[in-house]
Amino acid sequence: MPPAIPVQAPRPYRDFVTPVLHKRFTNAAVYTLALCWGISIWQGRWTHYLWSWFPVGPVGVRTLLLFVSALIIYILRIAQYHIGQRNTLGGSETFTKYAFTARTVIIVVSYTLSAFLFGEIYIWTQPESRKLGYTDQGKNYERLRLNERPMFLRYMFVVLALVQSGAHLWRDYDKIEFPAIAPKTEQDAAATAPASKPRQILIQKLSPLAQNAAIWSGAVSLVGALVYILGFRYVIWPSYYSWARNVLMISLSKSRPLPATLPPFAPLVGMFIAEGTLLFFMWQVINTTFDLYMSQPPLKNGKPITNDSKDPNGSLLKGLKAKKDTIKAVALWELALITDSFPERRKTVYVEISRKNGATLKQVVDICLSEVRLLIQRLNMGLDPQYSPKGDAEKSNQIQSVSLVPQIAPALKDAPIKGPGLPATTTREKLGDVAGDFAKSLSSTQNGVKTREYFMKGTSELSQHLQKGVEEVEARSSGVYYNFMASPFGYPFRHSLRRNANVVVAGAPYSRLSILCNAIVALTNLTVSSILEDEYGRMQDEVAQIIRVFTEALKLLDQYMERLNIHWTDFETLARPEAERKKVAEAEQVREALRAGLEKILRSFGEYLTGLKMSRLEITEAKKVASNGPEMALVR
Repeated sequence: MPPAIPVQAPRPYRDFVTPVLHKRFTNAAVYTLALCWGISIWQGRWTHYLWSWFPVGPVGVRTLLLFVSALIIYILRIAQYHIGQRNTLGGSETFTKYAFTARTVIIVVSYTLSAFLFGEIYIWTQPESRKLGYTDQGKNYERLRLNERPMFLRYMFVVLALVQSGAHLWRDYDKIEFPAIAPKTEQDAAATAPASKPRQILIQKLSPLAQNAAIWSGAVSLVGALVYILGFRYVIWPSYYSWARNVLMISLSKSRPLPATLPPFAPLVGMFIAEGTLLFFMWQVINTTFDLYMSQPPLKNGKPITNDSKDPNGSLLKGLKAKKDTIKAVALWELALITDSFPERRKTVYVEISRKNGATLKQVVDICLSEVRLLIQRLNMGLDPQYSPKGDAEKSNQIQSVSLVPQIAPALKDAPIKGPGLPATTTREKLGDVAGDFAKSLSSTQNGVKTREYFMKGTSELSQHLQKGVEEVEARSSGVYYNFMASPFGYPFRHSLRRNANVVVAGAPYSRLSILCNAIVALTNLTVSSILEDEYGRMQDEVAQIIRVFTEALKLLDQYMERLNIHWTDFETLARPEAERKKVAEAEQVREALRAGLEKILRSFGEYLTGLKMSRLEITEAKKVASNGPEMALVR
């Protein structure tokens, strides 16, 4: 008898994911807190040596304030992360789709607040000898005078925040890449090596991150200082003066003259290069640690995270059925790991047959196959823009509603029956005879010859127009327009074969590559392992369906990639060897997952396929589609 499913409803999948994510976020935040402590020591090096290291006192307060600056970016990453990269048809579409959105505004505001708080902490903690106070009272005048030096530093920190916001948007720091597991071969199983821990990866990346931060800080300091000197100081000075006089209540004169001479910029630029490097380095460490810890496998103490549930597979099914792709991606990743590396847990999928919405195995197979069918729909729409899944459903319904008795004669006309020799009597009948004679005259052989002449003439004219169009395109592409498209300014307007393929194969607006490949791997592992582990033989009812879906997906994928045209503005693709131009990494990854999965299933069930309601034609076609593998010829 199969094990009884607990009566209690399974817990939501989020209940198991959230604690794990909280722990990972805490681990990432600990490294950032340690970095903030180091920055605080650096900023307080002008004080007594002992107090600059002691965690309680000014250093501790400054560390907590710096951590608040870092926490703003952590909150930003948690609020806006998504699984998979952005997929658009071009750079211009990416700009129009994402530039003017609330997400973009939140990114800019978050980095600006973080930089402003960091800069204020630095300015407040500097000694008077650095002259970074709001006012500066010289010897030649009595009234307080607004100091321009801290205004320049605040301006530079804001510029750095804008640059980092642009890098965040351009590189899409919000994405979290989940690995797309591939079906294991015997060589892979024997050569499995333990994965590196996030701490080890972070330590290896610290040196490149510090170098990158120094380069960006130096570039921003030079460009920002140049823009400031060339006139931007005249733009921000009135607002800065009004804010200091009206908000901070500093006793200043009503007039707001800008100093005629610039303050010594060499020390200020040096200060900003040092502090800007630290700030930029802190941002990079935050983004790196967040990515490393959030992309860890859904395991707890080396086991699947749902193992703690009273109904592990029930909780996993809730995650697989989640509407949010972030939760579904984690659940499918866990399912792929269970079917690949946890045989004891995998066996429970086969034996749970008394579940409310159907057996666990049936529900898992349907969910995973739905992802492959979504790929088939996208490929059909890529091959035929007029394709509609609803149209296919209507056609299938029409085909199913076929009459049992075929019609062997045309339907009778609703008109009086007359013999062939009777002359027309009424006016309507006479008009009908005249129209019939006219139609017969139009259908003579001479008219057929004239029709062919017109068709040949139209074809020749069409070919002339096409030739003119080709010449026009060649002329246009060899001039200014070509040079513009080849320049960096024309990059957003280019047509990319790789982008087109990713939108269709991996999905949009965000890539579903990990979801799709993990679903394929889970189906493959469950099918192959069922020979030894499926005690009730329920998986055999799904094998034929899985083979058919995999075969159709592989055929459509090959057809779509073959029919993709390379646009003349796709310089990156045209620069590659001709045999490699239509090989897109993401499409090849999906294709290899499908092919390897189909190959393993055919190897395991090769001698049983005819008994699984599969025709010899279907079996031959499946073997042919999967025959690109190195050893598929051994399948009989």
